[in-house]
Amino acid sequence: MKKTVSIALAALLASIIGCASTAPVSMRGVDVKSADRAPEAKQYSQKTPGVGEQKLISRTFSTQPPLIPHLTEKYEPITMEENACLECHATDELRGKPMPKMGVSHFSKTVKDAEGQPVVEMSRFQCNSCHVAQVDAKELVENVFVGNIK
Repeated sequence: MKKTVSIALAALLASIIGCASTAPVSMRGVDVKSADRAPEAKQYSQKTPGVGEQKLISRTFSTQPPLIPHLTEKYEPITMEENACLECHATDELRGKPMPKMGVSHFSKTVKDAEGQPVVEMSRFQCNSCHVAQVDAKELVENVFVGNIK
């Protein structure tokens, strides 16, 4: 019994010493106590949307909101008074060029504007709650996700 307790204590002591001598490493690959560094600036496919020139980003699952392929800084913040996204995406055409239009689920079934057109539901007014701008960047961690849309 004494021998078993001694071995257990020795193993416990060895593991404590082993853990204390090795600083935990974060997913960034540095010591967790080190100061954060700003990430490298990434480029969007285009800084500003070019009417009809943007390539749409393919969805990877059926209920995924469309991703934004351009910089959004000029269109934020979205406030109760102004949503610059609507200037382009409330219709399916802008200046004769095709434009991704907001889905019918984003429009009110009961409230209409002065011209009789449905207005945007306020629950769908904050576009960047679901739609996010994307850049072509290396994954931070390994990702084995495979989408189900072909």
